[in-house]
Amino acid sequence: MSISAAAMPLSSVPNVRPLNVLHTSDWHLGRRLYGRMRYDEFEAFLSWLHDAIIAQQIDVLIVAGDIFDTMTPSNKAQALYYEFLGKVSKTCCQHTVIVAGNHDSPSFLDAPSQVLKFLNVHVIGTACDDVSDEVLVLNDADDVPHCIIAAVPYLRDRDVRNSAAGESMDSKDANVISGIHAHYEAVATFAKAHQRALAESHEHYIPVIATGHLFAAGGSTTADDGVRDLYVGNLGKISADMFDDCFDYVALGHLHVPQRVGGREHIRYSGSPIAMGFGEARQQKQVLLIQFGAVTNSSNEEILEDKNLQSNATNNIVTSQPVGVTALITKPETEYANNRLKNTDIKAKYMDDLFGFDESVDDTNNNNTDDKSTENKIAQNLTNPNNQAKLLDEDLSSTVLPASKLLHHDNLRNMQVTSLPIPCFQKLAQVSGDLETIATTIQALTQSLSLSETLWLEVVYTGADIISDLREQVNAMVEGLSCEILITKNPRNYNKVLNQEKSSETLQDLNELEVFERCLSTHEVTDAQKLTLRDAYEQILYNIHHDDSRAE
Repeated sequence: MSISAAAMPLSSVPNVRPLNVLHTSDWHLGRRLYGRMRYDEFEAFLSWLHDAIIAQQIDVLIVAGDIFDTMTPSNKAQALYYEFLGKVSKTCCQHTVIVAGNHDSPSFLDAPSQVLKFLNVHVIGTACDDVSDEVLVLNDADDVPHCIIAAVPYLRDRDVRNSAAGESMDSKDANVISGIHAHYEAVATFAKAHQRALAESHEHYIPVIATGHLFAAGGSTTADDGVRDLYVGNLGKISADMFDDCFDYVALGHLHVPQRVGGREHIRYSGSPIAMGFGEARQQKQVLLIQFGAVTNSSNEEILEDKNLQSNATNNIVTSQPVGVTALITKPETEYANNRLKNTDIKAKYMDDLFGFDESVDDTNNNNTDDKSTENKIAQNLTNPNNQAKLLDEDLSSTVLPASKLLHHDNLRNMQVTSLPIPCFQKLAQVSGDLETIATTIQALTQSLSLSETLWLEVVYTGADIISDLREQVNAMVEGLSCEILITKNPRNYNKVLNQEKSSETLQDLNELEVFERCLSTHEVTDAQKLTLRDAYEQILYNIHHDDSRAE
């Protein structure tokens, strides 16, 4: 992107502060984990986020969708949302921009938008008929333009294409992608027009930031994160090339794994702030700090470490320590370990984004790493008892929050992106093995806990024997301990167990598609009919999940 003399970098203009933007998404307020309420975690996160906004002197907060977990959020979830917005309005943060995700009710978010504007909270729940309404020019306290936000919400099927009878899946896919692309092109056109006009009148460069709630092609997910397909048949996966070069940064939501898109450092998912499932438990959760203007190029140095913020995080959370969310696989079979690696998509090219605060900013020379070799090494670590013990000790005994880490610095755009680690508010762990291994590991896990901590467990039985009362035996192992079993699984003997008269599997262990597949098998539906029935059922599910019951 060329920068004209009239649109010089922000830091070169006197009396204009550098711009600090905080990017977060996928709060899923009200979400449960296998039936367990998580309001304490949500409240602790929002308290931490409030403190982070003050500590980092944030000017603009962006929430890129999925604020709530359902379209009909509970009173408690709504209270957390509105209380947070009220508190943030009294801080240094001058603007909050919120766009709807696929879990949100657009009309519910839009309903109080006119009132929230008085708090400088800008809400875009529904794709606007006039796309220029999605382009926001945000001013600072001196009424000088800070930035331009292309606030694009989740684009629903009806927002981006017209359905036609007999339309093929390939045609639907092409129309969805074309519609999304056209929407972003239209928004970019208005944003560039505003940018040029403001550059001429204010004689400094105005950065443009876009939002989105979508599934980028090649994006990483985990097996139990609850991320839904956005379009029927999993259509509409977007490439990084779709975003116009005028966007200095693209703040995305929907995927819970923090990552960049297509190797583009300025197009990023912040990820969810808490682990939405046990598959996310080893991820270090984060929010992203985007700074424009007078920024320091310290490409391989830890920066912005705010010890007071870390101390506050510890003090504000009575029942937990500020550590990375914890997970453990103890003595699993190699096949199970490899499947888990496949599900979590742990690949070398994403390692700086998935877990880490231990990779350098410039990883362009490391993109040729042998992904398969990396996965094999990790699988060997997971199946080696000694290495598992080391992982256990490191994960559960750590009480130090990682320092903030510079992910990207761009001299041309005079900007940088930094990851700010989020403390863990509830420890999670996954234990696998035979019954003896599971019992031994649970004992070791609980010994690593402080008196004020509790641990939620997912137990995966990989022993050779079929255990009809697995849930009862595992529950007996944790009696009197500071941990709770949320779910037990038996992937190896899954089919054998299903054939027994007694099964530990319950309906909550299955999702809608799995139940439907059981029905197809039970009724011996032919393969040819299955294809048609699956398409019809997926369309029904899509309509259920995306129907805004609050809309008139």
